[in-house]
Amino acid sequence: MVWLGGLITLVSIVLWVYAFFDALTTPAQEVRNLPKVLWMIVIALFMPVGSILWLFLGRPRRAAPVDGSPPSPAQAASADDLDPSDFAKPSDSPHPLGPDDDPEFLRRLKRRIDPEE
Repeated sequence: MVWLGGLITLVSIVLWVYAFFDALTTPAQEVRNLPKVLWMIVIALFMPVGSILWLFLGRPRRAAPVDGSPPSPAQAASADDLDPSDFAKPSDSPHPLGPDDDPEFLRRLKRRIDPEE
């Protein structure tokens, strides 16, 4: 029976820490029903109840994307959607970006490594 009390305490602490840091990192304009500072106080003072209230009443709703709708800016910035070919596009700069792209630098490097050629 003691282990059940310990388990409930552990779950309460984990839930409290999760809710506290979730509320702390949520932008103030996205918080529902109460100001962000008040939510932080509720979570901190009313340990198990405040965390549950935050999860159901204060946390911003994450809208599920509707098929055919454009992705939100947060979804569009995901690293999973990046195309590697975007990084290989030539720039509009008249000079090379890196030393390995500069033919003159490569010639000087080759002469420095093997001066007899």
